Amino acid sequence: MSSKQKTSLARVDLNLLIVLDLLLKERHVSRVADKMFVSQPAISRSLKKLREIFDDPLFTRSATGLSPTSKALQLEKELDGVLPLLSRMLNREEFIESKCEDTFSLSVPPFIGAVLIPDLYQYLQTRAPNVSIKEITTRSNALQLLDNNQLDFAFHYEKLKSAKYESCYIGDLYPMLFVRKGHPLLSVDSPQLSQILSYPVIGNLIEDDSNQSIRMPILEVLQDLIHQHQKPRLRTVQTGNIFRALRDSDSVLFGSNGLHLLPEFEEDFVEIYSLRDEPKYILPIYLVLHSRNKDNEAHKWLFEIIKDKSTSILATSST
Repeated sequence: MSSKQKTSLARVDLNLLIVLDLLLKERHVSRVADKMFVSQPAISRSLKKLREIFDDPLFTRSATGLSPTSKALQLEKELDGVLPLLSRMLNREEFIESKCEDTFSLSVPPFIGAVLIPDLYQYLQTRAPNVSIKEITTRSNALQLLDNNQLDFAFHYEKLKSAKYESCYIGDLYPMLFVRKGHPLLSVDSPQLSQILSYPVIGNLIEDDSNQSIRMPILEVLQDLIHQHQKPRLRTVQTGNIFRALRDSDSVLFGSNGLHLLPEFEEDFVEIYSLRDEPKYILPIYLVLHSRNKDNEAHKWLFEIIKDKSTSILATSST
């Protein structure tokens, strides 16, 4: 909308459109006045303003009341679409989570998602059972999906400065190494990182978009820490496959904080090493929402839930 159009719209009292709509339906000034609980002169003054705005007589007098001009009949068709839309905009019902039936898509780092998604699902089943969640495979840059309205929420590794996005810091992600209970390393007093990484390493596979300029920072960490010792023996998007492989071998899991919150995780696995105290390996995590949805009550509601649950996951230490 141009600045000229905005200025013209600002000069119009929307109540005048209500008057025009009623005049087109009733074709009589006194009946419109009765319906609006105002005087006939008030309706006549409104009609005068409408004639000035649309530069047209709009109505001519007849023995039975008012006869609309061709311009007024054209406006009648447009008002049939505009007024219901304005009514919905101005009279939205209060958002009630239990009545929400929306579907939301979410892209979340795998190990955070392994904890977050089941917890989020259980929460929604109790509080908003008609809401659906769709988890999208994590990509190195989900912003294009946000731009194309293919994604509602995404996790990112830096605060976004663009006005297109709303981003909120939720905590820090840092690497942690885990082994199964009974692993040979557990008999070693304070094993060194080089000792630990002499065992086969397994971890999540995160899709890295070759056509994007932004690389997933966790991939850089993995390359820095692991590749200097060996090539990871298993990387998969299936968290369940990782845990089965870890449980049945002497492999080392390249994971992150919060994993111990998974049900029964601590029954089978033990933290063997953490890089929480090495700043260069700590990754700040932000929850991102496209600005087109920042005033949407349903999106704001779920954004806060995801933020709170994710913050709790990243803030929890296994030791």
